[in-house]
Amino acid sequence: MATLANDAPLPYRIRPARGSEVGELQNIDLASATLFRSTGLIDFGELGEPSDPIPEDRLRQGFGDGLVWGAVDDRDNLVGFALCSDRGDDLYLEQLSVLPRHGRQGLGARLVRRAIVEAEARSYKRLSLSTFRKVAWNGPFYRKLGFREVPIWRLQDWQIEIRELQKQTMDVRQRCFMQRPVKRARFAIGMAANAN
Repeated sequence: MATLANDAPLPYRIRPARGSEVGELQNIDLASATLFRSTGLIDFGELGEPSDPIPEDRLRQGFGDGLVWGAVDDRDNLVGFALCSDRGDDLYLEQLSVLPRHGRQGLGARLVRRAIVEAEARSYKRLSLSTFRKVAWNGPFYRKLGFREVPIWRLQDWQIEIRELQKQTMDVRQRCFMQRPVKRARFAIGMAANAN
């Protein structure tokens, strides 16, 4: 179990999310979206509530690929999650969500680090994501974790497609793609060396 500097146990841990947890993951996604209500950056519709959680088929694909991790409390209740997908040379962080009442506990950073470890193990070149450039818990948060903005003229085709989809509900002028280089895992390098 992870510990704090004073050796007190942390109340959270990261584990693979389970296929039976789709509804919980979607509820976390909706709850975390409410943080954006005051920003004016997302269209919440006439009711002023987020209505479209991350689709079940995207989560199911993530389960199948082993690319969904949950942050859980000391009773194994989900309080956050990260979902990634394969995009060729990039592992794409599609969604990172934490229940607002469990925010500011380092869970987002721990979930991102879990994605980095997975990207290293699978020999991706980069971990990439799309986020709001100036919202404190978006662009500045990812910059602290080593991500850098990708100039719009360097976007790959799949990133351009995502940007076009985002236009339906967001002001994409306020968004950017970011990426972080990934080191290959030592065991993968060793296996490659032994194959020669």
